[in-house]
Amino acid sequence: MLNGEESELTFANVTNPIKEIDKFHPPDAFIVLYSVVDKASYLKAEAELTRLQDADLLRARPAILVANKIDLARSRAVSTQDGKCLACTYRAKFIEISVGINHNVDELLVGILTQIRLKSFHYDDRDHHQQQWYKSRGVVRASMKARQMFTWLFGKEDSKFKNCENLHIL
Repeated sequence: MLNGEESELTFANVTNPIKEIDKFHPPDAFIVLYSVVDKASYLKAEAELTRLQDADLLRARPAILVANKIDLARSRAVSTQDGKCLACTYRAKFIEISVGINHNVDELLVGILTQIRLKSFHYDDRDHHQQQWYKSRGVVRASMKARQMFTWLFGKEDSKFKNCENLHIL
């Protein structure tokens, strides 16, 4: 139950989105998960976001990049900033969770449903033209890295990074 409206979320573990996702009836959202203690899982998450973007599956559907195992801080191999940067590059949302200690899991579930509702309500054909520039991920990624550097130097976080963590806005 969210905002007086009952919903049911069904999750499907997809190993190859291009082959397994029906383009005529795609899922309502994409959740891409990686472990903060495993750099290889982060790189795989990046590759999956690239595949979804290239297949044009992210334009009308939300994507949420989820960093898991944040309770293992001493073994951390992927920084929060790297996760935010990757999420912003693909216009995805970002959240850090720990399933082991149940940290931010409820926030993630609420955020998934909120993003599905927001995206389906606000998407129309005008968005198609506004996102054409976004195909050049290299330029966007460089821009995000530059913003990340300014954040590190001056200590003030860029609003774009803050927005990617807010699962209650588009």
